[in-house]
Amino acid sequence: MNSAEKDMDAILGTIESIPTLPIISQRIMEITGDEDASFKKLVGIVEKDQALAVKILKVANSAFYGLLSKVTSLEHGLVVLGTNQVKSVVLGASVHGFFSDDKKGPFDRTRFWKHAIICSQVAEFLRKHFKIKKDDSLFLAGLIHDVGKVILDKYFHEEFLRIMDHVSSTGTTFSEAETLVLGTTHYQIAAKLLKQWKFPDMVIMQVLYHHAPWYDIHYMTNSNIIYLANIFTKLAGYTCHPDEQPLDLAEFADSPEIAFVNKSGFALDYKTMEDLNNQIQASVAAEADNVMTLFG
Repeated sequence: MNSAEKDMDAILGTIESIPTLPIISQRIMEITGDEDASFKKLVGIVEKDQALAVKILKVANSAFYGLLSKVTSLEHGLVVLGTNQVKSVVLGASVHGFFSDDKKGPFDRTRFWKHAIICSQVAEFLRKHFKIKKDDSLFLAGLIHDVGKVILDKYFHEEFLRIMDHVSSTGTTFSEAETLVLGTTHYQIAAKLLKQWKFPDMVIMQVLYHHAPWYDIHYMTNSNIIYLANIFTKLAGYTCHPDEQPLDLAEFADSPEIAFVNKSGFALDYKTMEDLNNQIQASVAAEADNVMTLFG
């Protein structure tokens, strides 16, 4: 066994030793079947957690969703979002809570979670723009698509510091730096842990392929949405790392990646992307005191 194989075995062993999410998350994932019965179970869980209820209302009132009137009651918020969306909010909050205990060090967790929150909202915005049927896995996948970076910071801290240094000093992407330092990436590590936590396959695949949706043979449409949501979130000025290289929209609109996305059924040219970017930035500005404080 060579050193690379030993290192990968050590990485996998560390991930396998990570504890499970709190019992509330396990109960949420087990809620299936009859819609009415599932909804009643969710109401029972959320009503006992005021902080969670506030999060539900913030998401229900997001400017990205385009509701005409403000949602003021938990009951209304639950109806607006629906069972699966509420499940996604609860699971996303649980993942955040699991990784919120370690905030020291150069990795800006506040910046990280703002990127995650906006990405989740942009994913829903893009779903509506492209007239894709409602799919609440997009919200959760958008919210946790980069959770592998927090896993690296928490469980592989020294290596993660080297990764961030490499990003800052060379201008390479996180994925390139991770591969160089660890031999694996944040999205591969995240997919491994999410599978271990028994997250839905659709969510796991969107997280795994959020940088390369062309490899997703099962959920390509959704992975394209998360890929684009991640890009537009960065264009809006919300990157995970301050030294990530800014994206040139005109250059990206003419890239092979966008050509693939268009062949997959999306219609994106420079003008459309520019308009979407302006709309997204306006919605982000409108959310300064709402979903942007989801994990505040």
